[in-house]
Amino acid sequence: MDTGHLSDSLSAVAIRDYPRILTPPPGPRARQIIARDREWTSPSYIKEYPLVIAGGQGAMVEDVDGNRYLDWMAGIAVCATGYNHPRVTAAVQDAAGRFLHICGTDFYYESMAELCERLARVAPGSSKKRVFLTNSGTEAVEGAVKLVRQHTGRPTLIAFHGAFHGRSYAGLTLSASKVKYKAGFGPLLPNVVHLSFDDPYRAPFDPSEIDRLFQQIVPPNEVAAVFL
Repeated sequence: MDTGHLSDSLSAVAIRDYPRILTPPPGPRARQIIARDREWTSPSYIKEYPLVIAGGQGAMVEDVDGNRYLDWMAGIAVCATGYNHPRVTAAVQDAAGRFLHICGTDFYYESMAELCERLARVAPGSSKKRVFLTNSGTEAVEGAVKLVRQHTGRPTLIAFHGAFHGRSYAGLTLSASKVKYKAGFGPLLPNVVHLSFDDPYRAPFDPSEIDRLFQQIVPPNEVAAVFL
């Protein structure tokens, strides 16, 4: 099977549990796909590595040229179930056999109600919870901004230097990690104030910054939320 070509099936990937390099990456097939991607997809899809994935199993991922790696990124963010986890694969196959897409604002379906109930029950705190499902972190931030402003009737949001909250407009405005994310997109969301974040190893938080905030910049009774 170690021919340097794409494995015939994902099962071929599944039985290989060790890294290997058959051709210096990116290999010839990967270079073709990378060139095609760069020609036809938006440059906003930034890439971390010139890795073109063919399949994977557990923590192991194989590229289109047969090179195999341990994926230390665990997919991305909270998706840490690995590749082809049997329970995840079975759940996806079961859903595909019934329906794959339905708009949660059009109809009801049991699995959505069950998921929201389970999430609400494990959320911290004793108060009643209701769940809003999103596609990404930045969409969650957008939803939170709308929720706190509508619920409190207050306009101002507080965020912190060094934080990243996403690339949509509310997320961009709240973020203060890299200036390149905001370059060329102004004007951004109004009524957003940034503070220094406590760093005991470098610059411990100065409590007088809060005093200056509420005495010189924004009345405390106009603050809708603090984003961390």
